[in-house]
Amino acid sequence: MRAALAPRGGRVAGPLARPLARPCAARRAIVVGASGKQRRQPLSVQPAPDVSSSSAPPPAPQPAAPPPLAARPPEQPGAAPAGPGAAAAAPPGLVRLAWRRLVRELSSLPRAIAIMAAITALSALGTVIPQNKPLAYYVANYPDDGERVLGFLDYHALLGLGLDHIYSAWYFYAAIALLGASLAACTATTQWPAAKVARRWRFADSPRALSRHGTPAVLPRAALGDLAAGLAARSYQVFSQGGRLYAFKGLAGRLGPIGVHAALLLVLGGTAYSGFGGWKGTAMVPEGQEFVVGDALRPASALATTPGGARTVLQVNRFSIDTRPDGSVAQFYSDLTLRDAGGQQLLRKTISVNDPFRWGGVTMYQTDWSLAALTLRLVEPEAAGAGGGSGGAGGAAAASALLEQLQGEAAAQGAQPAPGGGGAPGRPRLPARAFNLPLASLEGKGGVAEGAKLYATFLPLEPPGDDGRPPRGISMLARDLETATFYDSKGQFVGVRRAGSGKPIEVEGVGLVLERIVGSTGLEIKSDPGVPLVYAGFGGLMITTLISYVSHSQVWALQQGGDVYVVGRSNRSKVLFNNELDAVLDAVPEAGAERGA
Repeated sequence: MRAALAPRGGRVAGPLARPLARPCAARRAIVVGASGKQRRQPLSVQPAPDVSSSSAPPPAPQPAAPPPLAARPPEQPGAAPAGPGAAAAAPPGLVRLAWRRLVRELSSLPRAIAIMAAITALSALGTVIPQNKPLAYYVANYPDDGERVLGFLDYHALLGLGLDHIYSAWYFYAAIALLGASLAACTATTQWPAAKVARRWRFADSPRALSRHGTPAVLPRAALGDLAAGLAARSYQVFSQGGRLYAFKGLAGRLGPIGVHAALLLVLGGTAYSGFGGWKGTAMVPEGQEFVVGDALRPASALATTPGGARTVLQVNRFSIDTRPDGSVAQFYSDLTLRDAGGQQLLRKTISVNDPFRWGGVTMYQTDWSLAALTLRLVEPEAAGAGGGSGGAGGAAAASALLEQLQGEAAAQGAQPAPGGGGAPGRPRLPARAFNLPLASLEGKGGVAEGAKLYATFLPLEPPGDDGRPPRGISMLARDLETATFYDSKGQFVGVRRAGSGKPIEVEGVGLVLERIVGSTGLEIKSDPGVPLVYAGFGGLMITTLISYVSHSQVWALQQGGDVYVVGRSNRSKVLFNNELDAVLDAVPEAGAERGA
């Protein structure tokens, strides 16, 4: 008596079938007539017998009686009595149980979601609260009196909780470590065992063995070889032996989740590596100056190793700014030269925002700029008269110590008069060389807004008075690399001069020519050894995420007489898999039809 199972073209994948001995619903089978056309008719259903054995199973063996207990030896005098304390001395089972409980808790999906939510919340908080600012910034923006941020957050709480450096705080790295441990535990306890099970397979020896994988279908008067050929045509790997068949495809889909976890662990490891092994620093360097890169770097921790690029010398050759028609800054550039300790040039490059300078594990970003100095040249007041100005009563005779020093150098070196200078009789000739006056930022001072680019310098023409009166001199303001504004000792506006124009200006009886405005480039210098790991992790994450969507499909088949029993299952896209397997089964020809032909 043959069990009638699911017909060809019926649903194949599904939950485990009920025992074959139970009656099942009526099914349909494909019958091929003499004309060769397929037609479907009802197939009578009968209970399936137990195919494992026709005889009753032998009785279970009775357990053997335990051997008599050996006589307990007499207790020795002074021996410690055996009791609960002896059993609790070293319980290896308790340690193993605690370890398994810990791994189970770490591999829990709700725990992993909670950890990821905590990391997300900390990252969002670090975006809202400016990080690594000076203390004065937090005191001004998070005061402890008046209206507090969120009603409770002041700078005491902010600094106490480490919210000014969230991304380097211990709790942020603790959350990253917990997430990494959760991913590792889930991979070891769930994903890896599932992949190992998927790689192990065995042939089904009976229809009852097939039912463990789903509800089987039966192909009457069919050949196993035809089914194997149809599966192979759809990219299945087919194995057949002794009337049994196993086929699969998409095994990479089982390995995809493991790759996703490995990529995430690589990203977390790279983040931690940069956090503990990185170097950071900033430098504001005027044009023409140089510095040792390592002098501007500070290690993130004692575990950080010095990068090779920290031993080099960086020189700023030139700094320039591109402006928009409205005067705002569009882009700024720095022409940099990197040399080794022996003076050998290693690399020269002009960097800009989003186009950094990289060498020896060190990356230098263009992040800021400022003005360093005004380059001025003295001329005779008569030459500057045409430029207009403020003629001081003392004129050049009341020059400051700086002017006297420059005049002394000119007299000692026999310098020629500066261009436009007449070299008046009885007056030392002015030097033709220029000199620099350093500029100071006025940001946040005297009503100047925070973030404003305004710089000033002062050229004294006499020493301060004994009564505390400020000295007489020339004030100069600059906002960019193009022009500077001149004021006399009373604060009256005198004029504006463009750098490099060569047009002199007379202020307080002193003639000046603005040669150039010296800029400073602001560099953010970093060494992130974990960046390659982070990039590799994200690249692997994209690839393995796509791989994990590949369906792992399996098919088992068994030839018994002229019938072929088939069952299959898939971990994804079950409807598509059912349709595919139905199409394969429908394409299998019946052996009787081939013989009749």
